Formats: sequence, C-alpha cells, structure tokens
Amino acid sequence: MPSPVRILPYAALLLALWMTAMTVRLYPQFKDTLRVDDRLVTVNEYIEDTCDERLGPTAGTCLAEAAAEAQILLRREQAKSILLILGPAVLYLIYLPLAAAARSALRRGGAKRKP
Repeated sequence: MPSPVRILPYAALLLALWMTAMTVRLYPQFKDTLRVDDRLVTVNEYIEDTCDERLGPTAGTCLAEAAAEAQILLRREQAKSILLILGPAVLYLIYLPLAAAARSALRRGGAKRKP
C-alpha cells in the first residue's frame, strides 16, 4: 500500500488542477446566474419571467417576492459551486489522518504478531 506521503505531491497537483479548472469554468456565472428547471438564467431574467404579466400593486409585491426568492436560489447555486470546487480538497484532507491512523494500526498489529 503506497504511503500517503508519496501520494501527497500528486494529489496536491491534481487538486490544484481541479480547483483551477472548475474556478475558470464556474466563475463567469457565479455572480448572478442561477439554475431554474435545469437551465441557467440570470437573476434579472428570473424576476422578469416570474412577474412578466403582473400589473398594478400586485406587480410591486411580485417583484419584491421574486427578488427575495432569486437571492435564496442564487446563494444555493453559489454554495453548490463552492462545494464542487473545494469538495475534493476537503475529502482529501479528511482522508489523510484516516490513512495515517490505518497505517499506524497496521504497523502496531504487525509488530504484535512478530514476537
């Protein structure tokens, strides 16, 4: 079993490449794009689509409600993007101590059997 110390430079390089590629891919739409029914729309388009046929006093309340809902959806979409970018690095950071603990347990178990 290869030790985590030997894998570390390769994993760090792979993680850096992943984070760079996903940041370049997702950053242009990060600011004001959200996903509605599996299509990407801007916040303004979402508000416009939601309240396009409203007139009078209901239009004002519809715009306010749609803007609040759009902000919630936007924050969710941004959280998903950040998780997609940073998720593999977090998983690897969780893996390192677990792998070290497993390796030390194997060493202790092997040392007890030899005598």
